[in-house]
Amino acid sequence: MTEYFHFVDYVRDTKIMEYGIAFVFIGLFAIYYLMLQPKKAAVAATESVMDRAIDLIKGFLLPAGLNYHQGHTWAKAEAENLAVVGMDDFARKLVGPISKIELPKVGTALKQGERAWTLVVDGKAVDMLAPIDGEVVAVNDALLSNPGALNKDPYNAGWLVKVQSPKINANLKNLLHGELAQKWTEQAVEGLVTKANLALGAVAADGGAPVDGVARQLDAEHWDNIAKEYFLTD
Repeated sequence: MTEYFHFVDYVRDTKIMEYGIAFVFIGLFAIYYLMLQPKKAAVAATESVMDRAIDLIKGFLLPAGLNYHQGHTWAKAEAENLAVVGMDDFARKLVGPISKIELPKVGTALKQGERAWTLVVDGKAVDMLAPIDGEVVAVNDALLSNPGALNKDPYNAGWLVKVQSPKINANLKNLLHGELAQKWTEQAVEGLVTKANLALGAVAADGGAPVDGVARQLDAEHWDNIAKEYFLTD
């Protein structure tokens, strides 16, 4: 009987030890997990930034992953035969703060390289061209009452319309992206500097931040004609 009780005590002590080890292991794992979370968050944040990789070309934002029309509009495939469309940072900084924007209505047929919407700045209207063919299926109505979002963020909150386009793949091939888009932007900036025959703040090759409303700095009276030249609507 005594041997039996010794055996029971042995089993009990063994189980207590096993449970103790298990609890210690769980505690250490919990500490390790908590320490790991900031690293995971940092990695996730880095990946998020990489997904939204943006190039700064002589002071103008040019996000990677977008396709650019030479009239300074852009398109991005969002789903099959569907693209989101907007104007680029060069266009926004060229004309300066936009007081009003006239967008096409849902159902409007757009044609690549033809008038799509109109910017109103200081009472002057300037048209811009559609980067792709297709039917407008959504409009960023928030911009109609608050064009300030376009002034601040032309690539995200400042998107303009969504277009259903059966020719989306062919249309996108006609646009610029990657290194070609970068070189095209550089040439556009150099053209501004040549026109002005001065640096215009950082619109020179030093890479600083260009002034808002560059065209008005060039010619306060006829800035809209400069904008039309770059938007290819002159």
